[in-house]
Amino acid sequence: MDRGSYPCYGSMGRHFSRDIVSTEPRSSGRGGPENYRGTPDRRSSGSRGPENYLMSPERRFSRWRGLENYGLTCCVNALLQSFIATPELKFLLNRWDSSSVREDALNNVPVHLKGVLGAIRDPSCRAPHKDFLRCLDRQHIQLNVQHDADEVFLAVLNFIHQQMDDKALALEIQSLYRLSVELHHQCVECSSNQSLPGSSYLLSLSLHIRHQKNTLKDCLASFFELQELSGIDNCFCDQCKTRTPFKHGHKILSLPTILCVQLQRFRYSDSGWMYKLNCSVEFQESLDFQDICSQDVFSKDFQKNESTKYSLFAVIVHSGFAMFGHYTAFVRSTTGSSWFYADDNHVGPVSWEAVRDTYGGDSRTAYMLLYRREPTQTQGGGEGEEQEGERQEGERREGEVQEGERQEGGRRKRKKRGGEKQEGEKQEGEKQEGEKQEGAVHEGGRREGKKQGVGGNKKGRNRKGRN
Repeated sequence: MDRGSYPCYGSMGRHFSRDIVSTEPRSSGRGGPENYRGTPDRRSSGSRGPENYLMSPERRFSRWRGLENYGLTCCVNALLQSFIATPELKFLLNRWDSSSVREDALNNVPVHLKGVLGAIRDPSCRAPHKDFLRCLDRQHIQLNVQHDADEVFLAVLNFIHQQMDDKALALEIQSLYRLSVELHHQCVECSSNQSLPGSSYLLSLSLHIRHQKNTLKDCLASFFELQELSGIDNCFCDQCKTRTPFKHGHKILSLPTILCVQLQRFRYSDSGWMYKLNCSVEFQESLDFQDICSQDVFSKDFQKNESTKYSLFAVIVHSGFAMFGHYTAFVRSTTGSSWFYADDNHVGPVSWEAVRDTYGGDSRTAYMLLYRREPTQTQGGGEGEEQEGERQEGERREGEVQEGERQEGGRRKRKKRGGEKQEGEKQEGEKQEGEKQEGAVHEGGRREGKKQGVGGNKKGRNRKGRN
């Protein structure tokens, strides 16, 4: 994807990567052809998922909903499924009075994102994300063009930052994904330290540990461990007044509510050809930074009561090769532990074993992992309880919406049955009225005939008497 086609990201576009030290070129785009669409067990699902059409609308949309592909939009579709699985995001967007956006609302990305998250459960809305796709198209994330999932993700967050008029609320949305760190530099010669604060919304992990088999824990531990910069990588030391070897690393200031991890699977060869790393990267449904990193990784300003435990709730998958492919998503239900597989408009329940199949080893690999921080149980409340309250409130509202839709569907059915009953009673009444009128006509005719018959007999007797 042409990176220059995006508006300037500013701070929103930054993501942490060890490429700061060792440059690893990234892919230029690989959304993809439809020949990579298939179910987790490699069976083709066709252009439309049968599960979506064999179920009733109420049952179909009460769980998960597929999204139509409108021309290489599999990348955006997969990301939208991860947003749908993030009730914290919908809760914050619902607090925003988007009706205040009067000028250029057609090109306002957060307005249309809020519309998608609100309409996704509405059975009467046939294409809930079509306006969102058109809005992105006008903002240079074009239809019928291949895109990277991580870059579109950062672009959407950037548009939220730029286009929401409620800046305080936009900041809350940013805080959902913000990982705050301290960039730590220490001179090897004089031990002087330099620390600079930094923040990111996407943690980009290199897979250079082992080309055949990696684990997410190893990648995270490698990312946060100190590296020594020497030789041509020497840095200038203010104390030594010359370039000296340095130790460089990141220290955690605060962890985000939603942790987004990108696995760097695309590289350039020495000859300039881009290729994809299909090596295995094992990840689990839960992780704890306390088990992964040493205590030295946490900054002295890190809140000790802050939770370091996370649960996996979405996996963005790339199938194919470096220059082309197809994006799909695994998402976990917000009200349980059930997993669903979303491949454009095909959606179906799957097991955790199906998610594990994306570790790697073939061309179908996990590309982005989204984890939700587990709340900390603290006395007298606290940030963890507040975040858990917001998540539960979002789930409660989502449940109320679904219950409202269910009741509305039942009301419409009852109204329809009542209308049919009234129509039947009306028809029955008309039938009885018709029969009554028909009977009256027959009765009148019978009486008229009888009257005429009596008159005829009287005339006959008169004629007989005259004879």
